[in-house]
Amino acid sequence: MNTSWENTREALKKFAIVLTCRKCGSQPINATRYTSCGHTFCKQCIENDLMCMICNTRVQPQETFNDHLVESLICYCNILAGVVQEKDLWPAKTTPSITQPLSIVKKTWTANNTRHIPKKNINKQNDKGETLLHRTCLKYQIDYVQALLAAGANPNTKDHSGWTPLQEVVNFGYTIICQILLENNASPNTPGAGNRTPLHDAAMNNRLLEAKLLLQYSANKNVYDDHGKRPIDYCKPYTDMWNILKDENNSNDITDGANLNCTLNQSLSVRELFNTLVIYTSNLREENKRYLEQMALKYKIKIVPAFQSSVTHVITEANNMNIVKLSYDVMMALLRGCWLLNTEWIELGMDMGDMLTGDLEIFEISGTPIIGIPRKAKENAETQNPPLFDKCNFYFTWQSKNTYSVNNIKLTKDTLSTLVQEGGGKILKREPRPEDIDSKEQLIPFHVANNPLHSLYKCTHYIIYMPGKEEPRLKYNMCHIKTLPLMWLIECIEKFTLIDPLELGLL
Repeated sequence: MNTSWENTREALKKFAIVLTCRKCGSQPINATRYTSCGHTFCKQCIENDLMCMICNTRVQPQETFNDHLVESLICYCNILAGVVQEKDLWPAKTTPSITQPLSIVKKTWTANNTRHIPKKNINKQNDKGETLLHRTCLKYQIDYVQALLAAGANPNTKDHSGWTPLQEVVNFGYTIICQILLENNASPNTPGAGNRTPLHDAAMNNRLLEAKLLLQYSANKNVYDDHGKRPIDYCKPYTDMWNILKDENNSNDITDGANLNCTLNQSLSVRELFNTLVIYTSNLREENKRYLEQMALKYKIKIVPAFQSSVTHVITEANNMNIVKLSYDVMMALLRGCWLLNTEWIELGMDMGDMLTGDLEIFEISGTPIIGIPRKAKENAETQNPPLFDKCNFYFTWQSKNTYSVNNIKLTKDTLSTLVQEGGGKILKREPRPEDIDSKEQLIPFHVANNPLHSLYKCTHYIIYMPGKEEPRLKYNMCHIKTLPLMWLIECIEKFTLIDPLELGLL
């Protein structure tokens, strides 16, 4: 039997010629078709063209659209090429590619451009949660995007659906804007809807150039979405996208607290300077309270009497090892991802040149009491990862009037409910039954998604009890629902992780 595939290779090459970009003569990247004449090109090749180079027909921006049929055919061609071992299916490009310096392919903002750049509230969101940067990215206004970023627009703001500007442009295949955003501190690992990252979106939409850019900026190949899928899990095998994602050596995972520091250093810091500090104090001595009040007047800092969503920094007394005991206020700060600072910040604050731009890390609490947890919780918030109890539903078995002491912390049902909700969890009013839980709800919590062997890998429902008289007789230990003691919940907050109950001997 002849298995040389010569005739197949020849036919495949002829078919590929039909699909090639009419300008660069190679495989179309983000295939784009003119509706006026039907010719197909790479999006990058024609972004500045006013007429079709094949038939000289004048075109308007609204007369171009992404040709998903051609992209699908290209994908199938690449699969067949892998089967018949055809390595030279597509000719080399004859025009500059995105791997060249951005200055070659991007527009530059000039003073002659009359577009409005807000002097204040540049990151103001509309009713959809979109900032001006979101909207200009979607409209493919390259020069305006550059101007907004130069003026301080935040490239990591999420809209109400959880989309960042980077995720938007990856989905639409706006390669140049993708590179501009990445060069201006857009985080490649920020998860959006369904906990999908931009690399997930690139894989799902076969955006090869965008995927390569994301990987150049340390996008994580092994991060998991709500369904426990990595970017490569959305690829068709043996395609170009699959090939660049299949490297198993890249094993870093942003859900692993030990690697959060590494991820931030490798990619881009998304930490912003606080224009307004909102401070909540916990267990301060009277002397330090007076100093803080003086600082508040000097620097126009807002101090709030109760913990609220606007709090950015929590100030508390630490011991000589820079460690504090776990308390309700500390747990709230960890779940919110606030800065936890010691009182040396107050003592030196009056002598600092500018408190808003000073290096606050030297005043950060080291342990609560576990070393490294405050920073782990804060970096989780800075990278806009989901909160600790994302996708988790809780039911408390005891009466709301009862007060319990855990590690000398007085807790009620209401205060525990507040903690859970602050951590992104949902409080259930009725005890869940395993058979009533919709299979659609059986998603994978973000903070265990990297470990399929974790006993909570698919667990989204928790019945929490206090050992003793009110301990339930029937306890569930199913993949999607478990009955666990209150101490487990507190220890999860203390260590800022979903602890495997097996490690504690609870299952």
